[in-house]
Amino acid sequence: MSQTPCRYFAPGIAARIVPGPGDKVLWIHGYTMDSSTWHALWQQLPGWHHIGIDLPGHGASEPWSSFRTIAELARLIGAQAMEQGVRHIIGLSFGGMLAVQIAIEFPSEFATFTLGSPALLGGPQAPLARERYRDLTDLYRRRGAGPWMTEVWMQSPPDIFKGAAAQPTLWRQLAEVIDHYTWQELHDGMLSGSAGQPQRQTAADLQRVTTPTLVLIGDGEMPAFTATAAIIQGAIPHCACLTLPGAGHLCMLELPVDAGALIAAHLQSPGALGNPRPTQSRQVGALY
Repeated sequence: MSQTPCRYFAPGIAARIVPGPGDKVLWIHGYTMDSSTWHALWQQLPGWHHIGIDLPGHGASEPWSSFRTIAELARLIGAQAMEQGVRHIIGLSFGGMLAVQIAIEFPSEFATFTLGSPALLGGPQAPLARERYRDLTDLYRRRGAGPWMTEVWMQSPPDIFKGAAAQPTLWRQLAEVIDHYTWQELHDGMLSGSAGQPQRQTAADLQRVTTPTLVLIGDGEMPAFTATAAIIQGAIPHCACLTLPGAGHLCMLELPVDAGALIAAHLQSPGALGNPRPTQSRQVGALY
């Protein structure tokens, strides 16, 4: 798949693009990563036009300090996506939380949303996540950015990278990307509540979303994110939650073939994967 160099998708937001004959799909990566992490998944979806943005402070995008709140960032990305003819939005982990906010801001303007292991502002928290963040903040203040930050960040708990650890190639690829992360928000506090971020994404917010939505989680996911997936599925009227056996938190990156097949089905026929209740979430094997 040929890939265009990074260019700006929106003011301050860089993007990688893989042109294709199908609808435009916007991809939002996880915290400390960048849009290069989508390559294996894009290979599974050759018929679509892929746009992978770099979050603020990540990759080639401008720092977090250029943006005041998650809601403001979501409105900017959503408006630019509509202007550029994007039909589908996909987000993973922190990128899934941003995709949720785009859905809240634009509840019916897109054809589909796909959320991989999404977080919710004000929602369930992974055990020891705050403790790990404090460790990173202390280390950053002592030594600044560097591979030592990557080493601490990719440790368990929390088990963000536990599934990737079983795949040496994926682990190395992620570590190489994260090694280049600036960690600037640890200095300026842009991701903390004190920076003016909205405190909650509520069920009432989600109930207004009419766009067909797919949530993907691994069967080895952390309980906080499994609970988050159930909250989202229970609130969005047209939402299916499917489980990827053998995957952890980064399920879409860990199993790109399985995730790609489900995403393709969702993009091609929004809503066709059904709307099972949270207690009846299907596993991927049941689809084949």
